[in-house]
Amino acid sequence: MNSIKSILIDDEEDAIQSLQWKIFRYCPYIEIIDTISNPLNAIKVIEKTNPDCVFIDIKMPNLTGFDILESLHQKKFSVIITSAFEDYALKAIKLSVFDYLLKPIDKDDLIRVYRKLCQTINIYPDPEIARIKLCVNGVIHFFKKNEIIMLKAESNYTKIFLSDNRKLFLSKTLKEVTEGLPRTCFFRIHNSYCINLNHVQEYRKNQGGIVIMSNGQHASISRNRKNEFLTKMY
Repeated sequence: MNSIKSILIDDEEDAIQSLQWKIFRYCPYIEIIDTISNPLNAIKVIEKTNPDCVFIDIKMPNLTGFDILESLHQKKFSVIITSAFEDYALKAIKLSVFDYLLKPIDKDDLIRVYRKLCQTINIYPDPEIARIKLCVNGVIHFFKKNEIIMLKAESNYTKIFLSDNRKLFLSKTLKEVTEGLPRTCFFRIHNSYCINLNHVQEYRKNQGGIVIMSNGQHASISRNRKNEFLTKMY
């Protein structure tokens, strides 16, 4: 299995969009195969698509999340409740739901559930082949980790230097972009720079702390991050 096929069910479009964005950002192996804002359509879609997991709100008009779950002929998928109310936790336990996320959904809680889901479904992402997803002007780009050399902050934008000499501009801050990068190889050495440690060619301490990257670009190192950088390199 290369991905966790998932469906999001919530009568609030804003809630669906918010969860979609967080999954896209923090859960790379979750593939959203459908979103449902009308609970009356949920049973048909679930039985047709056979997902691996379903994120479902409870308090919805016409049919509650529990009504939908109890009406299904078979439940061969993991159920993750997404609710603004804690009152349903006991019933959720009785229905053997996989987990319970309280709205507004905290990213750390979502990542915890994601890791638990990967372990349960036996997905163990290989860091060498895992893809990094970046959205530029409405287009989603997929990169291997070593295709990204470094990132540079430019006001509220981020400039990305790629191994094929291309440069991309993202309308997000460097902090926002680096949150979604694997920490095994990406390190923010300065408020203005995040580098791929695999692309470091030189470290020049006699110039106040500068690294030279594989594309010839220079990046300064903050004094308070120098020791951690050296530890990671050695």
